[in-house]
Amino acid sequence: MPPKGISPLIATILLIAFVIAVGGVLSGWLISFSRESTEEARVRGETDIKCSYAGLYISDATCNSTDPGKLTLITENTGSEDLTDFSITVIYDNNTAFTLQVTPGSTTLSPGDVQAFYNNTDIGDCNDIAEVIIKSNTCPVDSRDKILDSDMSIVS
Repeated sequence: MPPKGISPLIATILLIAFVIAVGGVLSGWLISFSRESTEEARVRGETDIKCSYAGLYISDATCNSTDPGKLTLITENTGSEDLTDFSITVIYDNNTAFTLQVTPGSTTLSPGDVQAFYNNTDIGDCNDIAEVIIKSNTCPVDSRDKILDSDMSIVS
């Protein structure tokens, strides 16, 4: 009785066909992955370059204890990019932080513009504030500034 199974020639052909099929699938995935990665790196690079020209400066800060803890920041766009989507973070003496809703929230601050930002939330006792940070979420690393409590005006 002859041995059962496939001949070595057919086994070799099937193995080569399998390797070619797997290689084709992997090359398709690799091409797609590299295109996506390249596009993501390009967009990130453009954003980083654009944001390197962004800047914010707090020229004045006032905390009003009589208007329940109302905070006003006079902020200037010192960079060369339009900035939007602002947030203010108050850091207290006990190292807790509170992020405020900013009014006006939909403001676009063009280069050289000065804008007064204020909050709609009671931030508590103005004397407990250690520092205040404002940033534009358009370019959160490059477009931010902070002011220490010693540089703030407090209205009681």
